[in-house]
Parts: sequence; C-alpha cells; structure tokens
Amino acid sequence: MTGLVWVAWRGQRAQATAIAALLLLYGAAVVVERLEPELSGLTFQLAGFLAGAVCLIWGAPLIAREFETGTYKLAWTQSLSRGRWLAVTLATAAVCALAATAVLAALLTWALPQAEADPMAWPYYESHGLVPYGRVLFALTLGVALGAVTRHTRIAMPLSVLLVGASQLAGRALRGGLDLPFWPMQGTETAAYLTLALVLTWIAYLAIRRRA
Repeated sequence: MTGLVWVAWRGQRAQATAIAALLLLYGAAVVVERLEPELSGLTFQLAGFLAGAVCLIWGAPLIAREFETGTYKLAWTQSLSRGRWLAVTLATAAVCALAATAVLAALLTWALPQAEADPMAWPYYESHGLVPYGRVLFALTLGVALGAVTRHTRIAMPLSVLLVGASQLAGRALRGGLDLPFWPMQGTETAAYLTLALVLTWIAYLAIRRRA
C-alpha cells in the first residue's frame, strides 16, 4: 500500500505544485491587504476559486489522463484491483486538497478576524467553517467523475468549472431558502457536498470498472 501511495503522489506532483502556487498568490494578496487596509476584501472575493482550481487542475485530469495516455492499461491489468487503485489515487488527491483548504482558511482568518465579519455574508461564510472542506471534496470528485465518464481532459475540464460554479450558486440559493443560523447551515450544506462526493466517487468507479 505504501508503494501505491508513493506512485499516486508521484503522478500528482504537478497538480500539487500548481495548487501550492495558487496558495502563494493568496498569501501575497493577504499580506497586501494587511499592509493596505483599504484593499481589504480582495482575498475573500477570490476565495471560492480554490474549489474550482482543484476540480479543474486536479480532479478532471486524474482519470481522463490515464485514458488519454494509455497508462490505465498498465495500472488496471496488474494484481491491484481498479477499486483499490481509485481509492488510493483519490485519497491522495483528497488529503492534499483538504490540506490546501486548511492553509487557505488560515490565511483568510488572518486577513479578516472573525470579530470583524458577518458570519452569514457569502465571502466569509464560504471561506470559514466546514463548508470549504466539503465543497473542495465535492469539486475534486466532480472532476474525477467527469474525467472517468468523458475520458477526455478537454471535455472534463471546462465542464467541471461550469458545474462547480453552478453548485456554488445553488448553495447560496439553499442558504437563502432555509434561513438557518451559521453552524446548522454549515452542517447542512457540508453534508450535502459530502453526499454528492460519495455519489460522484461511485460514478467514477463504475466508469472505470466498465472500461474493457
């Protein structure tokens, strides 16, 4: 299992580097905001792009690239089952995506202390609490499922961005309709994202299982 994790990580280093570069840009923006208070709010307006970036850069190519390069013929014809391969590959990406979300949450907390923010304002709500973690897992699995079904990164990548954006709009509509306090709303929305992530993981598994 350790060897498989190493192989999965080695195959995802480029995506990890791209997300790390994005976090560095966020960090630079936070520093600018701290030095120039009149620019406060810029980082929060851009915080939602992390989920889209994870879906586009990491999720969509994760399986689609295997089909395009033909490497699935090697990975899926060994003694390792496709389900186990998917589990380790996706778990590696998920851990990294969650770590990136935690780093961004720390940066945003430093940029805007909680005492100064309206917890239900969408830039604050969508970058604090449980929701960012649930959304990034949903975004990752959405990209993976699209890549597994379409088998082409050029199709999966633009579709993933559109659907992640639509999901964020749907989340805001859900919050407006339910009108719950901060933490109950966070729990409800996060549960919805996690449920969708499980469904999308199952779809990805069925897609690779049916591949001859």
